[in-house]
Amino acid sequence: MITTGMSSSCYYPLETEKSLIKCGELGFSNVELFVNTYSELIDPIKSEFKRIKDYYGMNICSVHPFTSFAESTVLFGAYQRRVEDGLDFYKNYFEFAAFLGAKYLILHGAKIGPYDDNEDYFDRYARLYSIGQSFGVTVSQENVVLFRSQSVDFIKKMSDYLGNDFSMTLDLKQCRRAGENPLDFIKSVGEKIDHIHLSDYNDESDCVPPFEGKENYETIIQSLRLKGYSGKFIIELYQKNFEKDQQIVDAAVNFDKILL
Repeated sequence: MITTGMSSSCYYPLETEKSLIKCGELGFSNVELFVNTYSELIDPIKSEFKRIKDYYGMNICSVHPFTSFAESTVLFGAYQRRVEDGLDFYKNYFEFAAFLGAKYLILHGAKIGPYDDNEDYFDRYARLYSIGQSFGVTVSQENVVLFRSQSVDFIKKMSDYLGNDFSMTLDLKQCRRAGENPLDFIKSVGEKIDHIHLSDYNDESDCVPPFEGKENYETIIQSLRLKGYSGKFIIELYQKNFEKDQQIVDAAVNFDKILL
């Protein structure tokens, strides 16, 4: 099977279980599961995901919440009762991830805005991280454009503050959109990067399948190896970014080759 993984989000808005089947049919052994609504966190759909995963012998390595858009207010907002409810709600994701054997839950966090208390943000992340750990799941902060996490400076401060209780997901397309260099993230917090979202870019688009653009993957991989990276590489595109499934397969096979 193909070691380089893919996200089920590549087929959104196809129903998630159908997207997962397509990942399995294409031969992917590692998949990030993008949950798209609450009913997918519970039975019968939850068990259907496990059945599909087991049938194809796939590893669900990470889970992406459908509530990422709301984390600014649900987890990092000013209304404390809602924050407490939000932390409680995220237990549904942790239970779901643990059920499927996923190691990471991807966090977008708070958008850039009037909320600018770094230590408060870091402390709230620490609470969520601790809850996740009780389920055997690690909360991984993704760099996301227009969110506080978009900048290397913010992520470095977060890493320094939290020490070993911090994990980062590095998304290459989000680096481009925020005007940040992925190598700067790797240099600053490479030891804390546990998960990678892959894509490429060209003159027309900031998100195309890997090896169809200008990204220098060899340099990125070399830099990650120097930091001891042992996580997964996941192709994360959107349906408009490719025309044929074979583009994703070819990208993954080519990436597997340079990982050898």
